[in-house]
Amino acid sequence: MRTTAVVVGLLFLTSTAAFAASAHVAGALLVAYTGLAVAGIGIALFPVLRPHGAGLATGYLVLRTAEGLTLLAAALYLATSGHPVTGYEPLVYAFSGAGGLVLSGLLLRSGLVPKWLAVLGVVGYAALLTGVVSELAGVSELDSGPGLAFYVPGGLFELVFPILLLAKGFTRTSGGVRR
Repeated sequence: MRTTAVVVGLLFLTSTAAFAASAHVAGALLVAYTGLAVAGIGIALFPVLRPHGAGLATGYLVLRTAEGLTLLAAALYLATSGHPVTGYEPLVYAFSGAGGLVLSGLLLRSGLVPKWLAVLGVVGYAALLTGVVSELAGVSELDSGPGLAFYVPGGLFELVFPILLLAKGFTRTSGGVRR
């Protein structure tokens, strides 16, 4: 599972960086990479998560695949039309938030990461989903002003989680056994 931890850690970091930079650099390629990386995270984590909840692990895989396909569709549109897609981010964030809640719940249940990190994931993805609802209701915009606060806890999780995976891999905190 050490190899899986490293692959997932790298995919989390690079997909987040590619998505953040996609509006400014070679947009279509970066959005496409993000879509492939997001789906790859779901695929790589499936065998790790399945023993801790097969239905939830399948749900996580489906949500990350849907997120990846949404990003690939946006990249294809950008590449073929030359025009950026607008308004698709809330859908991507909804898939990401729902998938992140499933992942964090499974991490909390399994002990594969420290409890505080799994709880940070739950808080972070719940905040992201709250931000999506807030944006769709017209209360705030996720990408400006106070709406940016909805990203903070999830952003911390998506920074710390992959670094932990790269540095230490998965652990079983209950028994202290590294997997």
